[in-house]
Amino acid sequence: MEKLSTNGNLKNIKFKKHNQANSNLSMNKVTNQLKYLSKLSATFLFSVLKIYGIGVLSTVIVMIVGIYILSASFGSGLGHSGAYLFIVAAITTKPVSASLFFLLMIAAPFFIGIFSTKYAMSNVISRLVQDHSETLLVPAIDKVIDKFRTGQPAVVRNSADYALVKIQLLNEFKNSSENKIIKKILSYALKKMSFDELDLKSGNINFYDIIKTKLIEKLHELAEPSAMIFYIYVGLQWLSLALLYFLNI
Repeated sequence: MEKLSTNGNLKNIKFKKHNQANSNLSMNKVTNQLKYLSKLSATFLFSVLKIYGIGVLSTVIVMIVGIYILSASFGSGLGHSGAYLFIVAAITTKPVSASLFFLLMIAAPFFIGIFSTKYAMSNVISRLVQDHSETLLVPAIDKVIDKFRTGQPAVVRNSADYALVKIQLLNEFKNSSENKIIKKILSYALKKMSFDELDLKSGNINFYDIIKTKLIEKLHELAEPSAMIFYIYVGLQWLSLALLYFLNI
């Protein structure tokens, strides 16, 4: 009896140790994921600030130098004129170079703001797809879509049906309990999906399986950060400055 009791106690101790080990592994996994997501958020912020900073610095320098060049070309006659008269005189004197210059300056806040966010998002998606596609992204997609499907199964036959379901899915993603950066990424990718990308011709294919597949494909498609368009825009700013200085057109 004592031997049986001892064996039973040993089994209980081993069982408790096994459970404790599993619990520790689970806690370590959650901690590592939280650390990774924190780094991902920092990467997003750094990418936004980097592109935004370069864009703002370039715009400020080009604008100051450009206005100085135009003022010098007018002489002292328009020194105290208003902004409207200054712009009209500049475009009249140098229609091509001045028009390009002012258009680029006006577009700067919108272009820099939109592109910095887009670039940062692509950068973060690229890292997440490479590092934790199967451990973070896919489980989050499954969780949200399964919950949505249980709550209200949908039949999608046309673009109007899809538009409604898309809005509802976006709300589901935004209101889910997932990490903020994960929700932001999945919502961003879902917004980029169009009805034309869905193959709904086969009646045997589940709509939610298509959504999941296409959402993952869209994430891989968006995971290609490139700042080429941004640097082309910055290059155009400096080109407009050169045109103002060297040409009277």
